[in-house]
Formats: sequence, structure tokens, C-alpha cells
Amino acid sequence: MIRKTILKQNFICLLLFFCAFTHAQDKVYVNAISSEDEVTLSNNAIDSDLTTSATIRASSGLALGLGAYDGHLELTYPTTLPANTTSYLKIESEEDILSSLLGGSLVGLLSDITGVVLIGNQEFSVEALNNTNVVQQASSSAADAFSSDEARVIIDKNGDYFLALTPSSPYDRVRLTNSMGSLIGLSQERDLDVYGAFYGDGDTTCGAPNYTSYSGNGISLDLLDLGGAGVTNPDLAIDGDRSTFSKLGLGIIDVAADIEQTIYFNSADDTNDNYYIEIGIDPSLTQLDIANSIEVIGQNGADAPVYSENLANLLDLDLLTLLQSGETVIIGFDPVTPVDRVTVQLSSLVGVGIDQNIRIFDVYRAPATPVITSIAEDLNICAGSSTTITAEVQNANNAELRWYDAADNGNLLATTNSGDAFATPILNSDTTYYVASAEIGCAQESPRTEVEVNVEPIPTAADITVLGNENAICSSNNVVLVPSSSINGTFSWYLDANKTTEITDGMVSGDVTYEIDDNGVMTITGLTEAGGPYNYYVAVKDDLAGCENVSGDLQSVEVNVVDVAKTISIDSNPMISLDGLLDIFNGTNTVDVTGTVSGDVIPGEPISLAVNGKLYDGVVAADSSFSVEVDALDLVSDLDNTLEAFLQGVLCTVSDEILVDLPDLLIDDVLQVFCAADFPTIADLQVGLGDIILFDALTDGLQLTAETPLVNGQIYFAGILDIPTSILARVQIEVTIVDVPTPTTNSTDQTFCNSDTPVVADIQTDQTNVMFYDSASGGDAIDPSSPIENGRSYYVAAVENGCESSERLMITTTLVDDGSSPITLTGESVKVCQNRSYTYVTNSGKQDYSWTVVGGTITEGGTSTDDFVTVSWTELTNTDINVSYVDDSTCSPNKMMFLEVEVTTCGMVLGEEFCLKVFNEFSPNNDGFNDVFTVQCIEDYSNTVEIYNRNGNLVYKTADYRNTWDGMANVKGVLNNGDHLPSGTYYYSIQIPELERNLVGWLQLAR
Repeated sequence: MIRKTILKQNFICLLLFFCAFTHAQDKVYVNAISSEDEVTLSNNAIDSDLTTSATIRASSGLALGLGAYDGHLELTYPTTLPANTTSYLKIESEEDILSSLLGGSLVGLLSDITGVVLIGNQEFSVEALNNTNVVQQASSSAADAFSSDEARVIIDKNGDYFLALTPSSPYDRVRLTNSMGSLIGLSQERDLDVYGAFYGDGDTTCGAPNYTSYSGNGISLDLLDLGGAGVTNPDLAIDGDRSTFSKLGLGIIDVAADIEQTIYFNSADDTNDNYYIEIGIDPSLTQLDIANSIEVIGQNGADAPVYSENLANLLDLDLLTLLQSGETVIIGFDPVTPVDRVTVQLSSLVGVGIDQNIRIFDVYRAPATPVITSIAEDLNICAGSSTTITAEVQNANNAELRWYDAADNGNLLATTNSGDAFATPILNSDTTYYVASAEIGCAQESPRTEVEVNVEPIPTAADITVLGNENAICSSNNVVLVPSSSINGTFSWYLDANKTTEITDGMVSGDVTYEIDDNGVMTITGLTEAGGPYNYYVAVKDDLAGCENVSGDLQSVEVNVVDVAKTISIDSNPMISLDGLLDIFNGTNTVDVTGTVSGDVIPGEPISLAVNGKLYDGVVAADSSFSVEVDALDLVSDLDNTLEAFLQGVLCTVSDEILVDLPDLLIDDVLQVFCAADFPTIADLQVGLGDIILFDALTDGLQLTAETPLVNGQIYFAGILDIPTSILARVQIEVTIVDVPTPTTNSTDQTFCNSDTPVVADIQTDQTNVMFYDSASGGDAIDPSSPIENGRSYYVAAVENGCESSERLMITTTLVDDGSSPITLTGESVKVCQNRSYTYVTNSGKQDYSWTVVGGTITEGGTSTDDFVTVSWTELTNTDINVSYVDDSTCSPNKMMFLEVEVTTCGMVLGEEFCLKVFNEFSPNNDGFNDVFTVQCIEDYSNTVEIYNRNGNLVYKTADYRNTWDGMANVKGVLNNGDHLPSGTYYYSIQIPELERNLVGWLQLAR
């Protein structure tokens, strides 16, 4: 068995701390002092030794500021550093300022708790400069000065404080200033110790983190001071000691808040090592699903996070179980994007009356957890032997595997390369090993992978039992030796105990022939009394590890053969009916095996029957018949359904075998067809017997209930409960379920003419064989000859192969009377102007339009597909227009309409006295010219104006028109209200009631 000691190996993007360069480099220290004032031992700050320090002094002086001074120290690098390069300055203040500044956004609250006054007490500032230009500045007197990635206070595993500066511009020096605040009082001095400054990765310490800090949001002063919120001992999360921990807490809180600790690495690693966090959680909090409130975040420098995942998604059931039992667990992450810091953030569970906290024991980087690649034969061995185990680790460059004898601590047994074999000692019992991966020469290791070596005992003679040699065997009969063992394995037969001569299937030796089947049963023919007794030896090889009896420790089998002179024949055929078999398994204890013996038989002679390895005795009657009572279960359970008959202790020579005829389970229909619409279940299967049970497998399997739905193409197995399948085989029943598709139609809303006296059969479907019903399911069938009812819904099922579709198609019918859709013809017909064009429109969407105009000329439209015509009236008398079309949607498809038109001259229509003139072309393009539709003198009369498109759809309507329309729709329909109409031909209708005039014509809109 192979198991991981960590419970989840998801990936997380966790790489390392401040973004300086794209490749690793050594530490570079400041090496010169460019300016100093009030400094003691200033050279200690540039000696590249972080255990020695310079001291910057500051004094508050005497009254009126006499004697007060600030000190500063400016340190210079050998070269100018690129933008976004992080400098680390190790410092120590006299006041407890740094411990408060370590809390990032919590600085103000922490200073209140510790009593440290940030403004007015000892103060310091730090600057990054490029020559004399300041590119970055931060001061301890500003509460948020060290809460960003540009300037932050961090702590290492030894509890030493550092300033981490990451200017966004190039710089070549850093400057520290120590000063005194106004509240400190007179004659006070304070020192600021500076140990040095550097940049670069330096020693990556084998994947151990370098620094840490913390921060929080939504936390009150009382909660931080009294409620258990904050971070305790943050440096213990990076000290490499798995027995110590930092504690992130929110206390008992009823508002949204969070607390987080960030762990920094000195270099970003892109070798695809894993990152590991060892964490502990109060078991009561795991029951409240706090894992969903814990976020693990990976970030590269000041860039946005490249990975964020909550702990719940990194846990599997085993890991969660360990946390719930109070154990600590190690979570491994496989980074795919370089990062330089890992943040663990705890968000509050609102309304939970439990102290909310988590513990971080260790954070580090190491190779991925090893994967065992050994095959089963290597992990299952025989007692007294050794084996080899191989494991591999992803990205194995500079990695090694370490083999242990315990999940934690324990003894280091061996160290190998990835993919190399670890050799075990001689093993005599199951043994578990553990393997971890690590960088060569580094202490940090991945969690250990557990691998169990299963050690199987060597089989002995006592592990094997053989049947078939209990009595002497007649030489004319076959000798059948049946081996069995509690060890699952394969049997082998030999002629000697030292396994020098193996007996193989089909082997012939003189007159003796050996046959061995797959179960190791050996059948021997040709043995005689003169050659006996015969000794055979059998061994077993277990299937798991291949362990086999050693030479000299095989099970021996002695076979005695007797030659007999008498000739005897047995006539018997025990037949068990199905009812009889049911009776046996319902409590019938015995069955009489009867028959007759012929040949050299003596009445009263004893006869014995060997049944399932047991002997049952009787005697031959005077009429040469016999009846022997045997155990009923033994009779039907005999291994080969063949009984051996013994007469006077010697197996009969001719009819030595009595076959037991067991019944078969007969089912007439083994291919059964059902309709899906009937929703068939197990209860619908036709089996013909009341005792039949249906199963889902040929042997064993689950018993299926009567309510179990049948599945198309599924095979079900009929048998009788409590009768083993070795005695009564189950019968396979294959099920076919005909699922007829739902019928289809051209339309689910169908219209019929009353005059056609339509019936239900007239309802159109794409299928010819259908049934009509009055409901979507169930309901009553409807006679297809029934008259169709107006507004009624009919439900249609398709019929195929005697089955209906399980879903029905709903079709709603409508009955209409003839002429229910009249023809219309709109357009100016009273006193139209001679030689002017007018448009007439009829119903759209029809077929075979036919236009006839008398006294005028068609100038546009008028074809068989046009629902409009534009006419220029040339005559003054005998003027009319006629239209007809075919409307298949109505019961009277042929439609026709006639319109007489009164033509006069334009002057007679409008009259000079009315001053009315329609300008039927305009271009609304905002060029100041002809931008609106104009009707001369329209303002003098009350009026109504309507504009239609070519399809007869109203697009604009207004009363008392004042020559203001610029081509924008104000009627919602084809277009939305406020849409600009496209260029094209439109038609106007202008009603002037006081003149009893209705002006109709076309207009052209051009954009």
C-alpha cells in the first residue's frame, strides 16, 4: 500500500520576496559612508558584518532647544541599483518602535497597546537617494509609513529587525536619520543602531524563509488588546523548529475582519520546487468550516498576487480528519509562477462565539513529494527475502531521496537519486518505509511518502488439503485428486518431494496419463494395483507474491489402487427438479439416491456413496436395488455433480460414477421488449415463476427491487435467492426499450375552415401512425373521425412497433368562417391631381398580386409580388384601380377590391386660395438645407399627418403639423420610438378637416 503522509499536493504559486533582479545573485553590501553626523563607530555599518553596529545619536537638548541635535548616517553602494531593487537595513531602536511597525496596517493600534508614542518620542526616518536626489522616504512618525511593499519592517528567525526598501527608481545610497520628538522631555538622548545594509539574494538557506511580517484589517483596539487578535511570535513560523509556532488570531469577533502573516524568501525560485506550510487549527473551528476563511496567497514583489486559494480547496478528507483530531498537517504546493512571498490570511467567521485562531509551525521550500514507481511484485515479497523500492521526484535536478523507518523522525536508512532503487534487508514480516525528497546538502525535506512492503509467508505442507485418495480406487477408474488451500494461488504437482520432476498437463509416463485443469485438479488414468501404492506431491504458489512450498515441505498424497475381477454395473440417475431444489434450500434435509446393481453382485452386500467428500452407506437388496439416504445439500453441492459408488469397499469397475442431474432455470423469453411510454420496471419482466429474483450480475451482485426502472440494452439476471449460482445458474434477460420520438408538425397552432367540416384526423403531423388524446399524459384517446373543436388542444403520440411516444405533441386548433380576412386598399381616391403620383397599398404577405389601373400609369410596384402600386393619373375621367391576390391563410383564398378615383387638376384640388403645396423630397442631414418635410401653408389649418413606409407600417404621426419632421420615427413598431428612418420612399396622408381634404402621396427621404 502506498500512502502520502501529507494529504493534498495541489499547486500554489509561492515563490519569493522582493523583486530585485530576474536571476539570483550574491549579497552586495554598502561599502562607503557618504555623510554622517552624530555617529559612533560608523565603519561598523559598512564592514559587511551584521553582528557589529554603528550608533546614530539624537538629543532633545536643554530648554529652548539649546543643545538639541539629530544624527544621520548615509551609506553608499559600489554601484547604482536598478529600480525595484530591495535593500535590507538591519537596525535596532532604543524605544520599542520596531515591534509596532512590524504590524503593517496595525501600527497605530499596536503602539497604543505597547505604550510607544510614534510621534513625539524617538523617531527615525529612512531615505533612498540617487546621488543627492531622494527617490523614496519613510518615517516612523507616520502610522502607515511601513505598511506597503515600498517600505516595510520585517523580522528574521532570530528576532532581528530589518527595514526592507524597494524604491521604484534607481538609487545608490540609503540614509538613516535618528531624531527626538517634542514629547520626550529635556536632556534626553536616544540611540539608533545600524548594523549594515545590503541587496541581493545571498544564501537561500536551502529553501528556508528569511523574514516575516504581519498586518490586519477591521480590528479594533479592544480586540487587539484584550480579545486575542493579532499575531503572536511571528518569528517562530520561520525558525525551522516544528515544535514552535506563530499564532494568528481574531479572538471572539462579530464583525468582518482579517489578520495575515507574510513569509518572505530571499530569492525567487523557478525550479518548480514545492512549498510547504505546516498548520494547526482548533478542532472546534474545523467543524465550523473555518478552512473556507483561510486564504493562501502567492505574490512576486509588489506585483499583484499571482495565486490565491482557500484552505478548504487544498484539503482532502484525510487531511481534514487530522485537523479535526487536533493534529498538525503539512500542505504541499507546486508553484507554477515565481513568487517571493507567501501570505496566510485568516478572515473572521461572523457570529461564532469561539476564539478564532490558527497556528503556523513552519514554512519552507523543498522538492516535490516522491512518487513510488515500484511494481506490485516489488512490494509483495516472500518471507526471508529482500526487495528493492524505487521512487521518483519531479524536477529531480540537485535532489536526492531519503529513506526512513518512521513517518516522523526515525532512522535514515539510505539516500538515493531519484529513480534509483532502495534495497531492503531480509524481511520476515510486513514492513513500512517512508521516503522524502530534499535538495542535496539541505535539511529541508518534502513530506514523506509511505510505502508498505507486504511480506507473505512461505506455504507449508499443512496449508494444502487433497481429496480423492480417501479410499482405494479401482484400477479401471480415473483417480481424481482435488487440492485446496486457504492460500489463493496456483497448484503444482510433482513425482518427488524435492520438486525435481514436475507433473504437467498431458504428461504420459508408460501406461499412465496425467491431466491437470486450471484449478489444479489432477486426473490420473492407467494406474494398477501392481504398481501401488503411488505417492504424489503438491505445492501451492500464492498469487500475490509468488511464494511456493520449499523442497521437502510439499503435501504428500498416497493413492492405493485395487484390481477387481468382478464385473458390476450401476444404473442410477438422481434427478433433482426445480421444486425439489427449492425444497432442499427451504429445509429438506435428506434425499434418497436409488438405483440397481448388475453383474457380480451379492444381495446384502454393502454399498457406499462418496458425496461431496463424505461417505453414505447402504446395502444391495435381494432384487439388486439400493437406496442410500444422503445429505441433500451435499448432494447438490458436489464439486463435479458426480457421485462415486463403492461396493465392499472397492469402487465399482464399470458404473463407478453416478451423475446428479440438477435442474436448469428456464425462462421462455430472454429477450423482452417494452415501451418507454409505459415506464417499465423490474416488476414488468416476465419470468414465469414466483420465486424468481432479479440481480444486476451473473454471480453475486445486488438484488433489484420491483420498482427499479428498466434500462434499454441492459442485461438482468434471474435467479432464486439463497441458491448458489454454482448450483442453479442465473438466466440472462436482455431488455430492449422502444422509445418512440415525439411526433413533429409544421405548426402547433393549426387553422381549419368550418366549411370543410374538419375532423381530428385532418390535424397535420409529419408522422402517419399517431394517436390523439385529450391530455398530455394518461387521459382518453380521441376518435380521429371526431369533429375538430375550435380552440381545443389535442395531444398527439407517435406509434411505432406497437409503442407510443413517451411525450405527446400538443396542437391547438382554430376554426374560422369564410371571408374572415377581408382585403383592404388604401390610398387617395377623391380629387387626386392629374399627372401626379399616388401610392396605393393592400394587405402584405399574400401571393399572386394582380393590379389593374384605368386612366393612369403604374410608375412603381404593381408586380405579382408587390403589395403596393404607385400610379400617375393621366386621365380625368374613367379612372379606377383594382387589386386581387391569393390568401391561403383564409378559407376564401381569392381576394379582390375595386377603388374608383376622382381625378382633377392640381389647381382644382388644392386651389390657389388654399396655398397648399406638398414638397415630397427632403434630406435630414443637418446641413441647413431642406432638412425637414415641408407642406406649404400647412400652418394655416388644423391637420393630422401620418407617414407610412413601403410596407404600409405607420412610422410617424402628429396633429397640427408645423413643418418640423426630420425623418425620426415616433411610433413604436418596425422601429423604436426615436430611431432615424433609413433613406427610401415613404407615403404621406394629410387630413385637413376644415377643407374636407385628404392629401395622399409619396415622399422621398434621402440622407
